[in-house]
Amino acid sequence: MQQFVENRSALLIVPKEPYKEWAKLYNEESLEVLDARLNEKHIYLIEFSYEEDLMDILNPYYIQIFENELLSWNHRKREWPEERSIAVFLNWFKVIFCADIFDLMSETIVNDIL
Repeated sequence: MQQFVENRSALLIVPKEPYKEWAKLYNEESLEVLDARLNEKHIYLIEFSYEEDLMDILNPYYIQIFENELLSWNHRKREWPEERSIAVFLNWFKVIFCADIFDLMSETIVNDIL
């Protein structure tokens, strides 16, 4: 049974070449694993919004998303890029905003606090 998630929208984050080049500097995996990981996409649920301007949507979230994406690759914050502005974020990641979310599963969503 399809359910509309009333209180969330989503941001789909897709790595671009600058992020991939940075990540390759810290790769300890095989080339196959590297390629697979560099093509992963992540979805971030955010407060429900019908806002039309992507910059307005991203502004409250981009730092947290940026740092999470960096952390997913490298836990040494001293090796992260110093500049983490919204302009750099958008240079490193393609962002797709999804206003509506539909849950097609009948089971309750399980959360793990990070």
